[in-house]
Amino acid sequence: MKEPTTRLSATGRVEAFSDGVMAIAITLLVLDLKVPTESDLAAHDGNLILALAARWPSYLAYLAAFLTIGIIWLNHRAFVDKVRRFDNRMQWLNLMLLLGVATLPFPTSLLAAYVAEGGAPASTAAVVYGLLSVATALPWMFMWRHLVNHQELLEPPYGLTYVRAELHRATIGPIVYVFAVPIALVAPILALMFYIAIAVLYAITNQGVTATEG
Repeated sequence: MKEPTTRLSATGRVEAFSDGVMAIAITLLVLDLKVPTESDLAAHDGNLILALAARWPSYLAYLAAFLTIGIIWLNHRAFVDKVRRFDNRMQWLNLMLLLGVATLPFPTSLLAAYVAEGGAPASTAAVVYGLLSVATALPWMFMWRHLVNHQELLEPPYGLTYVRAELHRATIGPIVYVFAVPIALVAPILALMFYIAIAVLYAITNQGVTATEG
């Protein structure tokens, strides 16, 4: 019997591996939430509430990254429910998506450490976060683009109309992140708001569009 030219894999192992990577990455984010030191307390006359409030950049960066990874997981779960099989390209694109997810705690730490200081360090931290977000969003878009030409990988009744609509939705993320990167150079906090906004957008639409045939 002739071997198939493309080896297709069930989604179970891809989903389990992806869930594990995202779970570890989202857990590591909490390491940036530090307890105020004695010097922090001394700087605020022993007021713990003020010392905690002074660490607001860490909380904001944590929220942005937690939402980003959490929404990627929600969208990924919905995505896998609609895919019947993964081919080799889909597996590689999924791996690239996970590369971005696993790396996200690093720019989150940069934001937490520098975004409140302003100046070049804050801009650099916000730009690094934005560039990694672009790099993470692109594989997601490319997976939907791949499905446009390989609808046989989809679970019925999902077809070309559905995939094109999802591709359009997946394109929004990279565009917003690219738009936010130049903003980060002059207004890091505003760029961070953009990062949170795109996470919220994908949270609201994580179930995608209504399935259609064709």
